[in-house]
Amino acid sequence: AEGGLAEGKANPAEWWHVFDDETLTNLVREAAEGNLDLRMSVMRIRQARALRGIAVGELAPSLSGQGSYERSKASANGLLADLAGPGRGEQFGQTVTRGITTGAVAEGLGAISPGMEAVASPLASGLVGLLPTRTKRPHPPETNLFATGFDASWEIDVFGGLRRNVQAADAGLDAAFEDYHDVLVSLLAEVAASYIDVRSLQAEIAATEQNIRLQNETLSLTQARLRYQLGSDLEVRQAETNLATTESQLPTLKAALTAAIYRLGVLLGKEPAALIDELVMPADIPQPAGETFVGVPADIIRRRPDIRAAERRLAAATASIGVAAADLYPRFTLSGTFGLQSASFNHALDRNSATYAFGPAFRWNIFDGLRNLNRIAAQEAVTHETYVAYEQTVLLALQEVETAMVNYKREQDRRDALLRGTQASRETVRLAKKRYEDGLTDFQDVVDAERSLVNLETALVRSQGQVAIDLVAVYKALGGGWSPDVVPQCEYLDAPSEPLDHPLRYFFTGGKNALPWEAPMPAAVNSDGESQPDQKAE
Repeated sequence: AEGGLAEGKANPAEWWHVFDDETLTNLVREAAEGNLDLRMSVMRIRQARALRGIAVGELAPSLSGQGSYERSKASANGLLADLAGPGRGEQFGQTVTRGITTGAVAEGLGAISPGMEAVASPLASGLVGLLPTRTKRPHPPETNLFATGFDASWEIDVFGGLRRNVQAADAGLDAAFEDYHDVLVSLLAEVAASYIDVRSLQAEIAATEQNIRLQNETLSLTQARLRYQLGSDLEVRQAETNLATTESQLPTLKAALTAAIYRLGVLLGKEPAALIDELVMPADIPQPAGETFVGVPADIIRRRPDIRAAERRLAAATASIGVAAADLYPRFTLSGTFGLQSASFNHALDRNSATYAFGPAFRWNIFDGLRNLNRIAAQEAVTHETYVAYEQTVLLALQEVETAMVNYKREQDRRDALLRGTQASRETVRLAKKRYEDGLTDFQDVVDAERSLVNLETALVRSQGQVAIDLVAVYKALGGGWSPDVVPQCEYLDAPSEPLDHPLRYFFTGGKNALPWEAPMPAAVNSDGESQPDQKAE
């Protein structure tokens, strides 16, 4: 055991019970129920779960339906037209027509531009050659084509690329759960620290008000001595200065108290002022009762969600190497089509209109300029980076645990020293005032003693609060505050999804989603169709 911490049986999942404070326990439960950061992390789990569903869906065959109607007509001069040239009579007629037209054009060019008779005939021949010739071929008839059918395909995961993608999605989902636990650990520690701040500020205000009363008594004493000409006006002014200095601390302390209560309200997912009435009455600063068992740090640190999340991200990065490596090998696919085709709608559903095709296929990217090999190399680098991040997370976790324990021990020593100093300072004030009343000492000794008492009592109260906050930091560093059996806000995690739970209804409603600002997310239900009770952090 060191500094009130001992290795032994501990319950880090509900560490706040070591303070034996019912108000703190209730605040922790309400924060787990209503905190919005925690709710956002639940939504990220739902997103990761849906992404995993996409990866799993790629292992299954795909089926699509199609239908079409087409009315078409081929060109009389197109590729499918009769390739035979025009007849002799048609050729003779075209030649005579083009000759007459060429002569007329050449004569017109010569009349327009005298001196170009030498080039008029070739130029006219070229211009006439550009004129289109009307065909006398018959136009093909217009046709109709009615078609409907299904296409199916299935990629056979021979080299494991799809399965490795599922493994990466599984690890991503696990990491999202650990991130949720990490948010929960930080949330409950922050709630406890804020509550301790509230009680510490109330204790500091109480100590300040007590010192104000003592200094008021001292001021009355100096005023009485001045009336009987036993003291001086300087002593009265010193007492007034001392009193005003102490009174000036109250507004700052009360403002800080209000801000701490507001911060707690927001952490609980409520209006900032929602806890004013509940916390307005002062109470003692939460303190652990006796020795606190924290378990074996080397074992319990495995509870830390950030370490667990880093390990899952490393697993996802490792699986992604296999996804990239699978592209080095062929992809094998089974595909097929079945449909009905007819030039007449009356026969569109006839048995004789059936058409089908099926068979295996493969695609192998033999050379791509080394792009895929570079993608594999890049993913290997990402995996190495993720591994280093995992090691860094472990080292930082160990540092945080050791630092938190040392801080807790040292703050206890400081608190004990301040307690002894405060007790001695109270006695000093009593003796200084008595000696001043008896005329055995100067009033400055009383002023110095009272100032010292104010400073020591303020430091003591803050140290008592810091001891409790340091213990909270110890439990946070050890990953306390979550349990696999208790899932706060699970109603949002397991709430039904309209597209997944009722796909037909979702389809026929035009894909309408229940947006959060339109209607609250429904509570989860069990297999019997009854509402499940919320699982809360007790």
